[in-house]
Amino acid sequence: MKKRRIALLLLLPVLCLALSGCRTRVTGGARTDESRQGEQAEDFRPALSGSAEDAGNTEDADEQKKNEEPGGRTKENPDASRKEYDEDAPAEIVPGTERKVHGEGEGSGASAEAEDTAEAVARLNGEAEETATQKVAAEQAEQMGVSEDAKEADSAMTYYTVLLQERTGSLFECQRLNVYWETAEDHVTVFKTSPEHTLILNAGAYDVSSRLLEENLRVDDGWIGRKNPGAVVKAVGSGVLGTGVFSDSAAAKVYDGLLARDGWAAMDAVRNGRVLLLSEELLEAPYLQTAAMLMIAKTANPELFEDTDIGKALEMLAEEAAGGIPSGTYYYTRQGW
Repeated sequence: MKKRRIALLLLLPVLCLALSGCRTRVTGGARTDESRQGEQAEDFRPALSGSAEDAGNTEDADEQKKNEEPGGRTKENPDASRKEYDEDAPAEIVPGTERKVHGEGEGSGASAEAEDTAEAVARLNGEAEETATQKVAAEQAEQMGVSEDAKEADSAMTYYTVLLQERTGSLFECQRLNVYWETAEDHVTVFKTSPEHTLILNAGAYDVSSRLLEENLRVDDGWIGRKNPGAVVKAVGSGVLGTGVFSDSAAAKVYDGLLARDGWAAMDAVRNGRVLLLSEELLEAPYLQTAAMLMIAKTANPELFEDTDIGKALEMLAEEAAGGIPSGTYYYTRQGW
């Protein structure tokens, strides 16, 4: 009987262990994807016993993960993948620059905004592979002021365009004169988008009316006097200058009328004799506009263009582009050229 009790006591723990449902873990065995996902969910589940601050930090982290975009860009830092650059890089990419040139480019290699390129004297071809070179015949070198070993220029337009660019480009900002342009209608100037405004800039000067609104282009002598322009350019109609006009009497009368205006005698332009009358016909074609730019540039800076024959330039440009210019008088000045 005693032996039976001992046997029962020994079997009792074995039966309890079997009835408890305990299982032995098998090491090294494969686990299913569902089991892995369950474990990962457990790992990232916030502890219920954590503080409110910990819970808040977890929510912020979850929100940041939602905001993340491919490439490391987030709502908080939308340009993170684009704003990195090398401070020691030899060049800079400037937004808005649309042209590539071979060589130094404009302004010692500086890029130009689109709105500035429209006012450039020489427009460059973005697909060009070689740098354009301006040259003139050796026998003309002394007169034209260029190298004696240069070859002949491809065209008169090229020659005078480059001549303008190089000589006016040598001016310091303080040497660039303010120019008042008056249309054929007295006391009416020009707007900053006009061809006349562009001619002034390309001649190495500034337009005193550049800040005027398009509806406020009628000015008075008081306004002109306060601007005190360094040079004055007035366009005149066909009855004063142009094709078929062989007398300068009408132009002289207009010129004297300008000088007689109230307050004009004290202006720098009048005191220095920098007043120019131009035929409106000089605005009608690119080659004539180039001639007009030369006239404005020589009026504003006669010492820079002392060796430039304006009449000869007009003749060469017209001959090249149109086979010749009709007879007439197209400009009037008392500077002696």
